[in-house]
Amino acid sequence: MKPQITSSKAEAVSWRAPKSVDLAATNYLFLTLGTWGAFMPNPLETIWSVFMLWLVLRLFWWQSFPPILVYGAIMPWIEVHFSLYEANFYGQTLDELFLDTGRQTYWMASVGLLFIMLGIRWALKRNWSQLIPSFEALQSAAQQLDQLRIFIAIIGVRFLSGILDSSIPYGSSLTQFVTYAYGIGEALACVLYLHFFLTRKRPLLFFGFFAFELITSFYSYFGSWKGPIVLLFLASLVNIKTITTKMVLQFTPLLGLLFFLLFTWQAIKGDYREFLSGEQRGQVINVSQSEALSKFRELGSGALELSSEERTDLLQGTFRRIGYLEYFAAAVRKVPSTLPYENGQLLKDNLTFALVPRILNANKGVKDDKVKVEKYTDFNFGINSISSFSLGHYCEAYIDWGPIGMMLHLLIYGLIGGWLWHRVKNRYKHVNLLLFIGILWVVLLPWGTMQQDFITVAGKVTWGAVCHLILFSSLYRWLNRFLALESGSGKIP
Repeated sequence: MKPQITSSKAEAVSWRAPKSVDLAATNYLFLTLGTWGAFMPNPLETIWSVFMLWLVLRLFWWQSFPPILVYGAIMPWIEVHFSLYEANFYGQTLDELFLDTGRQTYWMASVGLLFIMLGIRWALKRNWSQLIPSFEALQSAAQQLDQLRIFIAIIGVRFLSGILDSSIPYGSSLTQFVTYAYGIGEALACVLYLHFFLTRKRPLLFFGFFAFELITSFYSYFGSWKGPIVLLFLASLVNIKTITTKMVLQFTPLLGLLFFLLFTWQAIKGDYREFLSGEQRGQVINVSQSEALSKFRELGSGALELSSEERTDLLQGTFRRIGYLEYFAAAVRKVPSTLPYENGQLLKDNLTFALVPRILNANKGVKDDKVKVEKYTDFNFGINSISSFSLGHYCEAYIDWGPIGMMLHLLIYGLIGGWLWHRVKNRYKHVNLLLFIGILWVVLLPWGTMQQDFITVAGKVTWGAVCHLILFSSLYRWLNRFLALESGSGKIP
C-alpha cells in the first residue's frame, strides 16, 4: 500500500513566506546596466527597462522555488522591450523605428506590464505568508517520488494523447481537448526536471531524455523546441540562492544553445514550414517525423553558410520577431485618429469566439489573426497569405479602451493570474508538491504572454483551467499515487 504523499499537517509546517532573490548580489549589475542605458539613443526608456527587469526579480523570484511567475512576466518583458534594444542597436529612437508612435507605444506597453504585475501581486497578497514552500519541503517531495515511474508516466500519457489525437479528425471541435490532454505530459515533464535537480539521480538517463525531447521537438510547425530548454532553466534555478558571476558563467552554454537555435530557426522556418505543410495552405504537418527532422538538419546546415548580408537581414528579422511593438505602434497611428476606440466590442467579440463552443455557434467561422491586424493597422498580407502574427492582447486592450482603460483592463488580467494560482493550490493541495508545481506551470503558461491575441489567451487560459482543474483532476490524483515510492522503500512517507 502506498503512502499519502502529503497531509494537511505536513503542509502547514512546510509552507512559509517567500523570500526574494538576494538583491545585494544583483543591485550592482542593474546599476551598471542603468548607467549604460543613460548613454543609449533612448536613455530614459532603457533605464526604465532595466528597472522593470529588476522589479520582476524583486517581486517574483522566490528563493528555492521554480520561477514560474518570473517566466510569466519575463516573456512579456522581452516582447515589450526588445524593440527598444533593436532601436538602440541601430542608433535610432523608438519614434524613428516606428514612425512617430514608437515611444508612446513603448510606454503604454511597459506600464501595462507593470499593472499586470501589480494585479497578480495584489491577488497573491491575501495569503502571501503561505504561498511558497520551503526548500526542505521541495526536497522532501522529490524524495517521495520514484524517478522511473515519472518516466513511465510521461511516456504513457503522451502515447495515449497521441492515440486520442490520431482518432480525432482535423478541424473537429474536440481538437482543443487533445491539446490540453498533451498538457498532462508537460506537467509531468516539469515534475521530472524538478525531481532531477533536487535529487541528481540518474544524470545520464535524464540528459538523454532531454536530448531526445529537444531533437524530436523540431517536428513542430511553430517551433516547440523552446519548451525543453525553458523547463531546464526553470528547474535548474531551484537551487539558486543568489546571482553570482560563477552562476552566470555556468548558464552561458545553455544560453548559447538557446540563441544558436533561435537564429537557426529564424533562418529556416519559412522553408521548413513550407516543407512540413507539403506546400499546402494551412498550418498543418503533412510529412513524417523522420522526413521533417532530416529536412531540418539539411536546412540548418545551410543556415550556417549565410552571407554577411543575409546574416544582417536575419538579425533584423529576429529583432522584429522577438520584440512585439510593431503592430501595436501601427494601431496607435490608426486608433483613434482614423478608427474610433471600440469601447469593449473587441473584447466582447473575442470572448464570444473563445468561450462559446462551435457546437453552440456553428457560424463563428475560422480564426484568422491577420484580419484584425489589417483592420487596425496599415499592414496588408495579401488574400492568400497565412499569418501567425496577431495584434497582441495589450494592443487589443488599447483599441477597446484607450491608454487609461487599457491599464485597468491589464490590472484585472493580473488579478486573474493570481486567482489561477490560488485555484490550483486549493484544488491540488493534497498532491505531491512537485506535481502541484507541474499543474501550476501548464495552467499559467498561456497566461504569461503579450503577443498573442485575446481569443487565443482567453481560450487557452479558460479551457486549460477547466481541463486541468476539473476534467483531469481524477487522473492527476491517480498519477499522484502512481508516482509515489513504495512504503517499504525507506524513503520519506
